This record gives sequence, structure tokens and C-alpha cells, in this order.
Amino acid sequence: MALASAGTRSVRVLFLFAIAVCVPQFDCCAESADAPLTFAVMGDVPYAVGEYSLLKKQLAELPDQAEFVVHVGDIKPGAPPCTEDIYIRVASVLRESKPPVFIIPGDNEWNDCILPTPATAWGYWTKHFLRFDSQWEHKLPVRRQLSRLENFAMVQKGILFVGVNLVGGRVHDKDEWEIRQGQDVKWLEEQFEAAGADVASAVVLGHAFPGSKDRKRFETGFLDVAEKFGRPIAYIHGDGHKWIHDRPWKMHQNVERIQVDQGGIAPPLLVTPPQSSGGKFVFDRRKPDAK
Repeated sequence: MALASAGTRSVRVLFLFAIAVCVPQFDCCAESADAPLTFAVMGDVPYAVGEYSLLKKQLAELPDQAEFVVHVGDIKPGAPPCTEDIYIRVASVLRESKPPVFIIPGDNEWNDCILPTPATAWGYWTKHFLRFDSQWEHKLPVRRQLSRLENFAMVQKGILFVGVNLVGGRVHDKDEWEIRQGQDVKWLEEQFEAAGADVASAVVLGHAFPGSKDRKRFETGFLDVAEKFGRPIAYIHGDGHKWIHDRPWKMHQNVERIQVDQGGIAPPLLVTPPQSSGGKFVFDRRKPDAK
């Protein structure tokens, strides 16, 4: 009995010690899933020689709460030829980021590349940016579409993230354009269906705004998915260079559209999605005059 009592006392001591060290001010008892998730989004950068150093500075100054970064495309201005050295240089700068970086294609580095050709430019993009986030050691549960490896998805802290290859610019190949949009829609459908009721909100990222006749197939499929989902969705894109935050689809008020500032105008946008279906997205442009 004496031995049993001693063992019981030991257990009690350990239990009381655990309580003593796991008090709220030490934050050791908090569930990590309850902590807000914040990530950064940038686009349309670098466009000029001076923006390479600016991009480095922006990445170095990312707040610690940014868990990952998404570049929504256009790593160069539209006019200059798409030479491989540009892809190499931009990839080198992005690798300096402390949090992992995801990147999706823009039209300037792909379908609008008349010199040399869209096919050659796409080869450069896939060589230097495909699975770009895998160059960091992270535990994000990333999935990729087998038919379009540049499309990614993950669920983190009750939030669904989906990145798709949806560019603006020149329709360089009508068949490719239609096939790709169909694949994008299928990817959305699969990811939203798989997430089901386990997520409170969703973020969809593309380079271009879906509201165009050249992107109608994607827009229709996206809005069908959004209607079934019924919870808050943010569609975030670049391409237009100037900040827009609105709800362009009147029949789908659960969808917000955000067009990020061009990287030479503002630092990466910080986004904190809601972790409950009744919550709201928080967007921080980190500009003193931002409205």
C-alpha cells in the first residue's frame, strides 16, 4: 500500500506541475488550430530593374505571422522578350523568402510571350516555378492536380486554399484555353467536395478576373461551386495592377473579389480568412493611405 500511495503522489505531483506550467500567460495550452491564419499575396512584380531589389525588401519585411506567400503571376512586364534569365532571376529572389512561396502563372510570362513562343515560355515557367513551394521545408498539406501540376490546394486551420492557372491576355490557343478552364473547374469541384463541411471559408487564387468572355467557362463553374459552398469565399487575383475589393456577383454575395496592388505600388497583401462561417476576411494592405 505504501508503494501504491507513493506512485499516486508522484502522478499527482506531475499533474499539478503540468497545470502550473500550462497557464494562459504561457500560451502552451492554446490549440494551434484556433490561432488565426495569415498569409501574404503579391502579383505583377518585378516589372522594372529596380523592382528586383524592392521585391527582396518586401520579402525580408514580411511579418512573422505570414505563414506562406502566393505570387499570383506576371513576373515581368509584357513587352520584353521572355528570356530564361528572367525566370532564373525572379526564382532566385523568391527563394529568399522565409515562408514558403507558391506561384501561379501570369500572361506576361506565358501566353503573351510572342518572343520566343508561348510554348518555350511555358517550358521556362515549369522548369523554374513548378512545385516551387517544395523548395522549403514545411508541413502544409499541399495537393496538386495531376493533369495540371501548377494547380494546388490545401486545407489549413479550417480554410480551403485553391490555386488555379487562370490567365488574362492573349488567347494563344483556343483549344488549350477551353481544356485548361475545364481542368480548373474540375479541380475546384473536387477540392470543395473533398473539404465538405470541415471548412469555414475558402480562398481561390488565379492571375486574372473570371468576368470575361474568354474566361466564361471558369466563371460559370466557379460560381456553381460557390453557390453550393454557401460560406465565405475570397477570389484573389492580380493582372489589373490597382486595388479592387468588391462583390461583383450580385447573386453570390458570399464571394468577395480582391485585385491586389501591383508589387511596385504596395507591399504584399496580408490576408486573414475567417475560421467560422459567420466570420469575415481581414485584408491588410499595409499602406498608411489604404482605404
